[in-house]
Amino acid sequence: MTAHCYEWRGRRGASLVGLVGGAAVSLDAHGVRAAFGEVTADGSTCIAGARLVLPPWLRGVHHRGPPGSLHSLLAGALDALPAGRVALALSGGVDSAALAGLLGARATVYTLAPELPGYSEEAEARAVAGALGLPLRVIRVTAADYVEALPQVIAACEAPLYNLHPVSRWLLARAVRADGHDVLVTGDGADEVFRGTSGADYLPIVGALARAAGLEPGAPFLAEAVARHVAEDPHKHALRRLAVELGVPEAIARRPKQPRFAPPIDLSPLWDGPRVAALAQALGREPDLSSDRGRVGWTTLALLSRRFPGLIVSCAA
Repeated sequence: MTAHCYEWRGRRGASLVGLVGGAAVSLDAHGVRAAFGEVTADGSTCIAGARLVLPPWLRGVHHRGPPGSLHSLLAGALDALPAGRVALALSGGVDSAALAGLLGARATVYTLAPELPGYSEEAEARAVAGALGLPLRVIRVTAADYVEALPQVIAACEAPLYNLHPVSRWLLARAVRADGHDVLVTGDGADEVFRGTSGADYLPIVGALARAAGLEPGAPFLAEAVARHVAEDPHKHALRRLAVELGVPEAIARRPKQPRFAPPIDLSPLWDGPRVAALAQALGREPDLSSDRGRVGWTTLALLSRRFPGLIVSCAA
């Protein structure tokens, strides 16, 4: 279920945020949206406060410059982080693990430990932190925390979701900010940079959520020097070798990429039947609630509609 066109206060556009405020598109040198405006990569929705967008020139590796040393490129990107207290979001994958090895004690390391079946990567994060000799701050959350946070997440990113995985970023960022940090470093963008793909349905959202929590998101893999000069490497062999050299356990560094989706959560406390019915009528479709994707989609679209009472949703031709 995808809403393709929004109308708000009589104005129409490809997304809600492009209408609210009506600001023009502006990208900085990193290909990141620098002003309140639209993110149009691959037809993505506009996201309020987005800071993580794949540079448009990266769609296809022929736009890249000559390869450089991955170690020096990432180290340079980390040296250029914004000023302030730095936290690192450590998951169970190689991207953030390599950054942990490069940052060392310069960052406080956090991991989210959801009490949801098969979703927590606490064991992997502990293995990485332990091997690198870094203290690990574990943030424990429950399914109820996801449900409680979802209206805030939708208000912050101003877009419907098809899975609750981005809520994890909000919960972690909120805890990081409460501890007094200013910058949240993540491995976001690594897959997209090494493969030359977009990530337009995820990167702008998590960037917006970090900013809404009061943090400046740091995504070293999306730094221009990194994105322009890493070699095409869809399986990230070079990054895996670097991670091992930095002391990351081989079991983590060599582990194949595992897509992360939040397991189904009971969203019935947020269900707004009349609003969903009105939206379904406007879209000309019957809500299909047989899948988690459908339930999350209709629930979050209704939350978005509630957040902007004048919102009219329609499908583009």
